[in-house]
Amino acid sequence: MIKYPRTRHLHGSRLQPGDEDLSQVPLTHLVGKTLVLEEKMDGANAGISFDSDGNLLLQSRGHYLTGGYRERHFNLFKTWAAAHQQALWECLGDHHVLYGEWCYAKHTVYYDQLPHYFLEFDILDSRDGRFLDTPSRHAALAGSPVVSVPVLTTLTVDHRTRIDALVQWIGPSTARGDRWRDHLREDAVKAGVDPDQAARETDTSESMEGLYIKVEENGRVVDRLKWVRHDFLTSVLDSGSHWLDRPIIPNRLAEGVDLFQ
Repeated sequence: MIKYPRTRHLHGSRLQPGDEDLSQVPLTHLVGKTLVLEEKMDGANAGISFDSDGNLLLQSRGHYLTGGYRERHFNLFKTWAAAHQQALWECLGDHHVLYGEWCYAKHTVYYDQLPHYFLEFDILDSRDGRFLDTPSRHAALAGSPVVSVPVLTTLTVDHRTRIDALVQWIGPSTARGDRWRDHLREDAVKAGVDPDQAARETDTSESMEGLYIKVEENGRVVDRLKWVRHDFLTSVLDSGSHWLDRPIIPNRLAEGVDLFQ
């Protein structure tokens, strides 16, 4: 298994639990680099690949998904991947690993207009260890059932660039509508969860979690960074619980989205 690499923070980003050992990268180190800014989605890291016999392999972080209660959040992911196994094989073969964010269960951000529950963000060519750049990924997935994370902009950093040039792209989430608070309460009740408790365990800002930043050159991703809003997670950390230990409150798909079409 090839685990997705850990991502360092851009200097000034809010560190998250478990990131204390990661270095922070100053913006000045990126002068002359081309950056692709994506919305940082709040889900579970997942991967799709095939072995040399064409067997479908699904993973999350450092383990394959083989069953059990702790994997209940991935039940629909397994069903979706199996239903589209042939199309996925045609995209990936036995030498690509596709990584994405599985956003079925609400973590800290609640979404009510997701374009898909699985949002792809990286493809690794395991033959040479190269991660494909954004245009190459999108070309490889054209016509497939895979939906990619939202790309916000592409920019080149120079000596005059300030962090505000990046942070200004943190606006309302592309996967959340005006009535997301009402929908959260409705879905909490359906899941048997106290809606007030669900609200306390949910990020209250109207803004997206932050930015995922790719440094790309010569057809490949050469570095990746993240920027998390300073106020992200505060109320949730104070609530004293983790999403994996709570009842599942499903996020919503955008109107008209069919996972199995």
